[in-house]
Amino acid sequence: MIHEVLKHYEKLFVHLDEVLNQDDAFNVFKQIADTYGPTLSARYTRGRVVKNILEDWSSRGVLGSNIELDLNYKNTGNVCINLGSQSSKPIWSFAHLDNISYLTGPINNGIYPLTRFHEPRIVPGERKGIALVYDDKSQSLIPGAEGIIVTDENNNCSFKSDVHDLPLSSRVVFQTEATLDGSTGMVYGSVDDAFGCAALVLSAIALSAFDVEALIVLSDEEEGVVGVGNTGFARGSRRLISKTELQDLPPIMSVTDLHEVKPLLNESGDVVEVTGCGDGSLFAGFASGTRGGVTPPHVLAAMRELSSVLDGKDIRMRENESYVSRSDCVSAMMSTQNVILLGFPGAYSHFEKTPRAHIADLLNLSKSHAVLTAVSQSLSWRKHYQMN
Repeated sequence: MIHEVLKHYEKLFVHLDEVLNQDDAFNVFKQIADTYGPTLSARYTRGRVVKNILEDWSSRGVLGSNIELDLNYKNTGNVCINLGSQSSKPIWSFAHLDNISYLTGPINNGIYPLTRFHEPRIVPGERKGIALVYDDKSQSLIPGAEGIIVTDENNNCSFKSDVHDLPLSSRVVFQTEATLDGSTGMVYGSVDDAFGCAALVLSAIALSAFDVEALIVLSDEEEGVVGVGNTGFARGSRRLISKTELQDLPPIMSVTDLHEVKPLLNESGDVVEVTGCGDGSLFAGFASGTRGGVTPPHVLAAMRELSSVLDGKDIRMRENESYVSRSDCVSAMMSTQNVILLGFPGAYSHFEKTPRAHIADLLNLSKSHAVLTAVSQSLSWRKHYQMN
């Protein structure tokens, strides 16, 4: 079925290989990851970086005319890349642009108590942090203080810094810098979910040369307190869906995020391997023990066919057999049954140690998503798999 559909995009695979390469892919990831984008700030932090990336690719003559960026789509705070001119699209694709953060309380004995704006996944210890404050002149966040994020045995967090006049509710994030180990292909830095966003941006760049209709949603406020239930996070995507007319909601929504892998450690506690990193992008059947998105059998059948076709084109996308966390899929499943859970293998998403993924998976994910988007344009394919 897919082979027939792809006849309309006969130059797609060659174009993907020509446009997408490891150096450019890492550069796009690094620009996003090295810009702090705590929840509710993404449109004027990382969103501006996405704008610069698209402008750079346009100046290189790579970007097609079939693309438009909106840094505050429908006033929801989400950064969206619009492919095509139609208001109704066959597919929306989500990846969250915000990164985990804390909010400061009143300083006491030189220490700021912290309130999490995310789900905690770290053990007690001290990690480098940086406080961000809003700068009216640049209308963005700038560093206000460097310090140490302390997590105690009771899982309480605080921020130690030599700066003692931070405003209340200043955002504190983990300090990070993206690096690539050329010998192993491992990428280190703020991979959750700058890695997924980079993949979707690269996919959009490649697809801008083709006749496709799709909305790429780089959501803000995906992070949140997951433990209180599905209403405590993924609120940015929920705002977008609630502000969209019923006839303009798509039949398919894909959600891309990190699929956490438990690393193999040696006796000293050092990471030996993150199993699966470098073996390709991922798709899954359900998230968070079905508390998140659940992909229907007919959609899984479509994804398995797509995986087989991609494999023949040397693009790796395999089915994840392990646990997958909830993400914007909790919003998507309230709009359509046809939710696709895409992702990439990685570890330490919330900074227990340095977060990591693999550069090959960034390219595989970008290409896999591009082909999925192209195939989704076909009404006959959607009808065949009951996604119309």
